[in-house]
Formats: sequence, structure tokens, C-alpha cells
Amino acid sequence: MSAPVEEFNDENKVEMPTNNDGNTTTEGGDKKSMASDLWSLVKPYKHEILLNQIIEHEPGDERRAAIINVLRDMGVKVFIIEAKSIETTADILHHVHRVVDYVSRENQLFSAGYIDDDGNPADPLGFQRCLLYQDRAGRLFNLMMAKHAVGPASQYEGLMTSFSGVEAMCLITILCRSFACIEDREYSSMVGIMFGGRRNDDETHSPLFPPISITEDNLDALAPARLSLILGLVFTEELSLAWLNAQMMVKSAPSVSAHTLTSYVGADLLRKAAIFLLATASAAQDDSTRGWITVSGIGLACCLALANLGSRAWHFMGWKPFPYAGPMHSVLAFMAAILTGLLFPYMGHRKVHVGGRPAMEHVISSAVIVGLIYVASDIDEVQRYLIVGSENCDQDYVNIAVGGWWTFTFVSSLFYATTIPYKPPNAPTEPEEEEPLLEQDHASPVGYKVPNVPDFEVDPTLAWSGTFQWCTISMQAFVGLVLAIVIGGGIVYLGIIDDDDEYLGNGDGAFRLLSRYIGG
Repeated sequence: MSAPVEEFNDENKVEMPTNNDGNTTTEGGDKKSMASDLWSLVKPYKHEILLNQIIEHEPGDERRAAIINVLRDMGVKVFIIEAKSIETTADILHHVHRVVDYVSRENQLFSAGYIDDDGNPADPLGFQRCLLYQDRAGRLFNLMMAKHAVGPASQYEGLMTSFSGVEAMCLITILCRSFACIEDREYSSMVGIMFGGRRNDDETHSPLFPPISITEDNLDALAPARLSLILGLVFTEELSLAWLNAQMMVKSAPSVSAHTLTSYVGADLLRKAAIFLLATASAAQDDSTRGWITVSGIGLACCLALANLGSRAWHFMGWKPFPYAGPMHSVLAFMAAILTGLLFPYMGHRKVHVGGRPAMEHVISSAVIVGLIYVASDIDEVQRYLIVGSENCDQDYVNIAVGGWWTFTFVSSLFYATTIPYKPPNAPTEPEEEEPLLEQDHASPVGYKVPNVPDFEVDPTLAWSGTFQWCTISMQAFVGLVLAIVIGGGIVYLGIIDDDDEYLGNGDGAFRLLSRYIGG
């Protein structure tokens, strides 16, 4: 059975692929029998077969048919966008969205056999896919997104290897010590003890964003900023791309460029939000305000670390993609990653999936390291360097909660590790019988591209025709000129008059409430 060809133009719709007889199929072809025949006959590798077909046929329809036939025979599902139905870049992106939606649904519906016989995550469908663009002359190109539209693909691949599960676990447990300060009876403010430790005996409120002068009295106010530096510089890998990891590993998005094309959330917006909250908390002189902002930033950082652990655990354990595709599906996938990180954090470590005794040893050693570091963080001097102010809080409830969670995750990961088949290091290493034909590339919306075939880049920004299409360029230029004069003149006017304080919050004018939060 050969892999089907999907051609996307204005004359057809996205439907289930069919084989040469017109029957519906969900398989990519019997590539195992094809590969074994090639291997037994000692024929060239797949790349060489494809290259020979390209060389032997002239450009145009003849080469197009030869390339497609080779891809189908090798068990590759081919999606083609034809130029004859394309007028603008927006038309191309319309078809790309259709392909991405189709492939995403396919990942969710046909994901049986996600773990191979050796316990390794395997291709959920049993075949690969490629997206090609055919110009009017019949030539084929790999359809790729422009470099600026690919998203953080290189960073995503780099973090897959540099991420440390032990560091993420240590970070979560130590940050939990700050939650002991949410309620403390010695202080009238619920979280005023944090990062300053001053009593709120008076009813006066300082501005939320006052000028900062570093003295002995307000030196502790810089503690959240110091914590933001630690999280932003030391634990970058453990907090980065949590949203993207959840969509790629839990939702099984086809590629980073596909996620970037269909998502409205910035690549690392959540990590930036956590760092921003901790950095701005230092400017608050009011203890309660500073405490709440700091706790919010710490809580968000813990969620990001748990989501990264959970996404990797979901991937390495070979679970099926998150099946829900309705409203808020991306948010629910992110929450599923956090929940998985809470239950099986150690399963997100790459070494665990060696299986057998090495996996058990890694879980035990990692859990012991995390436990010892958490115990060391109970020392007041250590807390003064890491979580300033938490040494003055009652840590009993936090110790009970973290101790129970540590024990549960330790036992659950040990139990799950026993189900992973052992992969002995002395097993003979042989080349894969089925050589992969396609090359993985996140610039492709489906995640793979065909070697020896040129690329055709699409720039999504060229598809945007503006919001107010009924406006002419002259009308827009006139409106822009008016706005420049009005807004620019207003800003200059503020520097000339002395009555601006009455209206902008520094006095007792209409915006006097702002004076409690901005300025002095």
C-alpha cells in the first residue's frame, strides 16, 4: 500500500487520505516490507534513490511525478499546495493552516503504538509527512516558513538537552519556602513579612513605585530583584519555553513553526512575566504590596518549572497526545503538563528511560539530592541568601506539604520506572534497517522536509492586508498626522504648564487616586 498524496487547492477539501484504489486509509504504507526488500537487494539508501530520480528526470511534470512516487513508495505522506490556485501569500497561508489543522487532528486520533518494543518514544503514525509547493511550471519545493516566522526552534532543540530535571526540582522546593509567609500572625499584613520584614503598625501607604535609594532600611526591598536575577540567569533552561513545550509534547504540535503560526502567545511570555513581577516588586515600599507581587512571581515560576517537567515526562513516557481540541485547548494542555509535573516529575529526566537498574538508581539519587538540598535550605542563613525574609516565617506547614509531595513523587516515579524495559549498554549497535528519508526541520509546518529538493520560503507578514481595508492610504496618512500633532503636542504641553500635577495624579485632581501608586 502506498502513502497518499494530498493536494490542496480551491477545488477540494481536507479529507481523509485515500490510496490508489480510492479507499480510505490511515496508514502511510507498508514501508517495513519496502525497506526490507531494499536492504535484501543491497540497493542504495533512500536518499540516493531519491537523488537518482531527481537527476534522471527533467524538471517539470516528469520530475514531479518521479519524486512523488518515490516518496509514496518510501511510506511518506505528501501534502502539495499548487500554485495554480494561489493568487496571494494569504492564499498559501490559508492552505498551510488547513494542513496544520489536519495533521494536528491526525496526531490526536491515530496515536496508537507511541512506544516501540524497546520502550522508546516512536513515531505515533508509523509514517512521515512532508509539505511541498508546486509552482506553475510543475516544479516541487519544500514549503518552509521564513526565518523570523519559525519561532524559537533552535532554542527549543537546545533546551531539550540542557534542561536539568534535578535543578528544576530543587528550584521548586526552595521557592515553596516563600509560601510560609502568606499568613503570619506576628504581622498585620498577610505577606508583609516577605522581603522587608517591617511591621505595618501605621495605616499609611507608600507609593507602589517610589524612587529607590539603597539604604540599610530598604536594602531588603531589593531581594525580589536579586531573586529575579537568580531565576533569569541561573535557571534559564528550567523556566524557558514552558508554554511551547506543553504544546509540542502534550498537544503534539507538528513543528515549532506550526505552533508559532497558529498561536497568539509569545514564545516565552510567561517566563518574562515571572521575572518582571519579581523585578518590579522591589520598587514597592508597602510590605503587603511587595509580598503579594513577589508571591505571584514565585508561584508563576513554580508553575513554569512543573510544566517543563510534566511536558518531558509526557513525552518520555510515550503518552498519547492530549485529545481535546475544543475551546481553551492550549490552556488545558498547559494545565495537564503542570499536573503531570506534580505527579511524575522524575519521569521527565532523560536518564530514567534507560530502564532497569540504571533508571531506579537515577530516580533514587535525584530524589536524595533534592531532599538534602531542601533540608539545607531550612537553615536560616541559607534562606537569607535565597528567599530573604522566609527565615522569619513558620516553615512547619511548608515542610509537611513539601515532604509529603517529595515522598509521593519519589514512590510514584519508582513504581513507574519498573515498567520501563532495560536497554543494556553492551547490546550490539547496528544501523537502522529503515533509513529515515525526510529531514526534521521545524521551519516546515509539518516538521519534515525532503532532502535534495529546494526550499520555498513563505513570509506570513506579507499576508497581512491591514485592519481597516476600507481606508485609503491618504486617509491613513492624514489620521496618523493628526494623531502625531495631538499626542506629541500634549506631551510637550505637559512640560510647559505647571498644572499637570492636578490632572495626572500628583495633586488632588480627578486622577488623585493614581498618586497612591505612581510617583511620590
